[in-house]
Amino acid sequence: MTETRIQLRVVTPDKTLVDTPVEAVGAVGSEGAFTALPGHLPFLTDLQPGLLWYRLGGVTKDIAVSGGFIEVCPDRASVLADSAEYLEHIDLERAQKALKRAEERLAQARADALAAGTGIGTRADITRATASFIRASTRIKLAARRINK
Repeated sequence: MTETRIQLRVVTPDKTLVDTPVEAVGAVGSEGAFTALPGHLPFLTDLQPGLLWYRLGGVTKDIAVSGGFIEVCPDRASVLADSAEYLEHIDLERAQKALKRAEERLAQARADALAAGTGIGTRADITRATASFIRASTRIKLAARRINK
């Protein structure tokens, strides 16, 4: 018997966003874009910040992810995402404010690094600020894509 669905589970540190059988799932990993179907060969890859999608009942649902990992097996796909939310739930105004805060934090962390001679704490601040910047800019880009569809 040929399987027609693959169990998709998308979890973040604070929630399970999806846990349902789907017809297909796709995203962008470190080696490029991929689509996983039932019976797919197993693989594990990191997820690039951007769009993760799945198809169920002929309808495609889009999720913004800010990074993480996906493990694909013949009967399931498990996503461990840093953050994930459906595109229709993105509050564009809130995302723009988060981007502005991230830009300010990044500028401050870089200034602190120059003043301190790039101490360990300063590098960690830059890493966190960069992650916030990427997350906010990804959310804005994907929300704009949804609005312009």
